[in-house]
Amino acid sequence: MPMIFSQEQAANQLPDKNNQPDKKQRPAYYKEHRPHNCRRATFHDYRRPGKYMINLTKDPAAPAYSRLAGDPTDPQNPARTLLSPAGEIINRMITDLNTYPDFEIENHVIMPDHVHILWRVKYDLPKDFGYYVGLFKSRCTKIWRETFPEIPNVRSTSLFAPKFNDRIAFSEEMAIRMNNYISDNPRRRLLAIRHPNLFNKAQRVRILDIELDVFGNFHLLKHPQIAAAVVSSRYTPEQRASYERAWEETIRGQGVLVSPFISKPEQELMHRVIEEGGSIIRLIPDGIPPRYKPSGKEFTLCAEGRCLLIGMPRQSMHKEELRRNKCLLLNNLARWIASHPSESLTLISTGSRNR
Repeated sequence: MPMIFSQEQAANQLPDKNNQPDKKQRPAYYKEHRPHNCRRATFHDYRRPGKYMINLTKDPAAPAYSRLAGDPTDPQNPARTLLSPAGEIINRMITDLNTYPDFEIENHVIMPDHVHILWRVKYDLPKDFGYYVGLFKSRCTKIWRETFPEIPNVRSTSLFAPKFNDRIAFSEEMAIRMNNYISDNPRRRLLAIRHPNLFNKAQRVRILDIELDVFGNFHLLKHPQIAAAVVSSRYTPEQRASYERAWEETIRGQGVLVSPFISKPEQELMHRVIEEGGSIIRLIPDGIPPRYKPSGKEFTLCAEGRCLLIGMPRQSMHKEELRRNKCLLLNNLARWIASHPSESLTLISTGSRNR
């Protein structure tokens, strides 16, 4: 099989980024809306070494890449994907990426309608990383068309939808989360299909030895990209810059923001991540009743699997005044969830709760 990339293909350099016009500096929650599927991290040099989890979506006219099989609750028959002919071609091309000296594929999964790849760039590249992703997509489609010329309209159909989504692993912990997310993708998809009640029944979770009420998609706690959206006037300039970068990358990558979302800046971040197709984990100070149902936008988000509500245990039957110590506790809880792996969290009930 010929190599997907050649040095000649990557010979031309990109325009000098230093000559680009300066953009007005604003807080993260005031930045203008841009389509998430064509954005890249403006602060990151995609020609430098790094690790990326990329998501390639199937073109609507293309055949399914795979089908799901197995039982997500049975270790003897684990959830997995069975590749279609198109999926076999994609899998072979992903494997061939390891023959290119600048790249290493650490993990991947080919789902029926999308592909996740944990792609490591080992050395400086002549062109942006996205250029090579585009070549990979083109190569897959080219071989698919050559292999199946009898398929109607094959010459005008691509295997992939335009563009792609990427998430940058800024730490080894984030790379591990991404790797686990990719490996667990078939199981989570089958759970959502076969056990939809897991995503909308009131449940309980134990965090830091505290039993908390939860409602919504518990699996958001296993998302590879979670950031605590806690805004404080006490941050140093260095801290604010670091947090804003994390918020921007989470929003851009359709990740998860966790927060009580009390202050206006936190609410702005919440609206942005929702608009960009991401998800939220909202911490509620008053707990969640056993027969609770969300309303408005959160109802739709929960139905879409894009929202998890976590409530502090209510100490009385009456609504409690939100005091500063409770706000600080919620903020610390948000930071803890964002910085600890999901294995530290324990789901302790999935049915109705009696108080």
